[in-house]
Amino acid sequence: MTDDHRAFYEFALDAADREAFEDAHQVDGLDDEVALLRLQVRRLIEDGDPDPKVLQSGIRLLIQALTAQHRLSGAQAEGLGDAAANLLEQFAALTAPLDTTGDAA
Repeated sequence: MTDDHRAFYEFALDAADREAFEDAHQVDGLDDEVALLRLQVRRLIEDGDPDPKVLQSGIRLLIQALTAQHRLSGAQAEGLGDAAANLLEQFAALTAPLDTTGDAA
């Protein structure tokens, strides 16, 4: 998030929330959010006779978070592509026929 976008939200926060907002901005990934959603869905079920619409919304949100969690970011996809290309280059070098001097042909 750029500083301009951050400032857009900060005006609505009190001092304590601004500090929490900064802390939240440092968190990467969705692991904690997924865990909290799972906990909330579990609590709904354990409390007995949950509102079906609320339960359905919680489950839908959990599924969306899990889907987002497993998508590759642009940087991750690029890194994976680079690693695959490097592996193919190494494999090609290892399997290249050698000439009589021991050099790759």
